[in-house]
Amino acid sequence: MRSLIGLLWALGGAVAGCVAGALVAVAISSITNASNREGAQGYYMVALALIGALVGVLVALFLYGRSAPSGETGTYIGSGALGVAGAVVAVALALWAFVNLQERPLMYDGAMANLEMELRLATAEVPAAESSQWLSVEVQTAKTRPEGTVLWSSLRTDGAYTIIPVIQGPLYRAGSRVIVVRIVKTQDEAFMPPMKRTPDPNADWSAWYRPSAVDPPYGVVPTKPLRPTLELRYRVRRYGE
Repeated sequence: MRSLIGLLWALGGAVAGCVAGALVAVAISSITNASNREGAQGYYMVALALIGALVGVLVALFLYGRSAPSGETGTYIGSGALGVAGAVVAVALALWAFVNLQERPLMYDGAMANLEMELRLATAEVPAAESSQWLSVEVQTAKTRPEGTVLWSSLRTDGAYTIIPVIQGPLYRAGSRVIVVRIVKTQDEAFMPPMKRTPDPNADWSAWYRPSAVDPPYGVVPTKPLRPTLELRYRVRRYGE
């Protein structure tokens, strides 16, 4: 409780010191007729306001200690300082979470990146329909649903398998990603590969992963149990590489 009260004293001192510092900066600029070239007066005001806030916190903690019963001045000041430290840590963690946990396009040395994927299935199971009509890919995060571009012109075979390249960009920072592959009128296969929030753009292809779930399309009741038909691997590459 003393830490909370000390924090309130410190906040009051910070506000008072900030206002006092800004007023002193305005007064000095007015008296000295200081130049405001490129916003110099504004920077000066901000600097004195910050210094004033720091001085205000120290003065407030000292006054809080003086308000303590006899012999407990140091204890009160220490409790107030602990409250201030806790508030600083909380604000720092909040700022870190805001900057690092929000979903936004990933940047690597100033360049965004693509998520490159390859889907593999037995050639015997490739539908006979037109290629552009039977498969689509979506990379789902908590807030985004970007679609991948299936590179049908780069389709190739590898032994008994057909390899289907897919590219999705830009890649978003996200705590988790679910790659949903929809085989039209047949089934949806969802992959959850162990991908970091910020994947390494220099890493080679991942291992092949099987889907975590296989579901029928919306509104379709399967006539027989569904089984996975696809495997997926991925890598991340900066734009232009």
